[in-house]
Formats: sequence, C-alpha cells, structure tokens
Amino acid sequence: MGPGKLAGKEQHLIREELAQYGGITVMIPAAVVIAVWLWYSRREAVKWWLMTVAGTYSIVAFSKLLFKGWGVSLQHFDIAVLSGHAMNTSLMVPVAISLVARRVNPDWRWPAAVGGMLLAGVFSAYCVAPFIHPLNEALAGGFLGGMAALAFLWRLEVVEVRVSPSLIGGGMVILLLSALVPKYNAEKLLNHVAVVVSGADQAHQEPSWRASPTQMNAE
Repeated sequence: MGPGKLAGKEQHLIREELAQYGGITVMIPAAVVIAVWLWYSRREAVKWWLMTVAGTYSIVAFSKLLFKGWGVSLQHFDIAVLSGHAMNTSLMVPVAISLVARRVNPDWRWPAAVGGMLLAGVFSAYCVAPFIHPLNEALAGGFLGGMAALAFLWRLEVVEVRVSPSLIGGGMVILLLSALVPKYNAEKLLNHVAVVVSGADQAHQEPSWRASPTQMNAE
C-alpha cells in the first residue's frame, strides 16, 4: 500500500472517530452546560433553550420511530431518518460559540454563530456522512439543528447574556471529560420503543430501496 493510500486510510479513520463526538455522550452534557450558562446569566433564557432542545430531539426521535417501527421514510430524498449526530452538532456548536463570543465582544455573536454553523456543516458532510448516516440524512439533521440554533439565538436578542469566564472554563472541562468516556447511542432503546409501539416483529434497520440494484447502478 502506497503512502497516498495510507494517508487516505488515516483520514478515513480520523473522520470516523470524530463523528462519534456528535453523539449524546458529548452533546447532552453540552446542552446541560449551555443551560447552566444561561441559568447564571439570564434565567428566563433557560426555558427557551430547553424548549429548543426538546423540540429538535423530539423531531429526530419521531423520524426514527416512524422508520424503525413502520418503515416510513422519504425515499425520493434518500432519507430514512434524520441524523441525531448532525442535529446535535449543528445545534450545540453555533449556540455555544455565540455565547462565548458574547462574553468577549457582543458584536461577534452572530459572526461566531455563522462560523459555528459552517463548522457543523462540514462535520455533518464529512464526518457524520458516510460513517453514521448517508449524506442526505446528515444534511437534513444538520439543517434541523442549524435552524433551531438560529431561532434560539434570535430569541436571545431580546435579553443580555454574559456568561462568566469561570462558567465557560468549567463547561469546557465537563465537555473534555465527556469526550473521554466511552460513547453511547440510543439506537437500542429506540429499536425497543419502535417495536413496542408499532407491534412489528423487529425494528427496521435499513430501507430496502437504498440497497436496491437500481439505486446502486445509479450511484
């Protein structure tokens, strides 16, 4: 194997490993950290944040239950479920970066948010896809998370939020520790819930049309 192939394989492994950091093991602690930041700087904003997180998580979970339980999908768009990894990253990263930027210079809050969205978009397209989800599922999940992040930050414009440096530092420590623990995902739980609710013999794992000869030839 030549140097070029070795480098390509290493990049492949790095991207696959990075994709795991978009899961709930890291991103639920990130959501909690952001909630704590808001609680100690502007308590009414915590309610907006929790509603945003609950809404986006519910949409992703609903898409997965529909497919896993009943096989409902968007074949025309090559989407069986919405990617939770991409949604997580596209929601948490722009909001967290924007809140930190508010502390440094409030005028940087929106450029920071846009930069966070671009970073999350690259993560969705090159790390989440193709290792965890196909590209369209990753982009759809990323779009959902990004729109939710923008909606939350727009709502935050009516109040002044200034997170203290000590809370920012503490949050970074928590996220670092979360990144070091073994990664967990909720797929087994969702499979169980989907089977119980739908009455199916087993949860759908992959749409039949995705692996069809017609689609494979088209690719």
